[in-house]
Amino acid sequence: MPHIQITMLAGRTPDQKRKVAERITETIVQEMGTQPDNVTIAFVEVATTDFAKAGVLNSDKKK
Repeated sequence: MPHIQITMLAGRTPDQKRKVAERITETIVQEMGTQPDNVTIAFVEVATTDFAKAGVLNSDKKK
């Protein structure tokens, strides 16, 4: 049972997540020879204050 976890900054729409889930599931089914019902995907959303790159919080970056 493949389980995929996607950690990302909050703000994506349900439609965006739906499309990603569909495409990832299709790929896993094709490449791993499993059934769609065996594939689970979790979207873990984090706030910009909870994610840092190169030692800088995303919320502190200039836009």
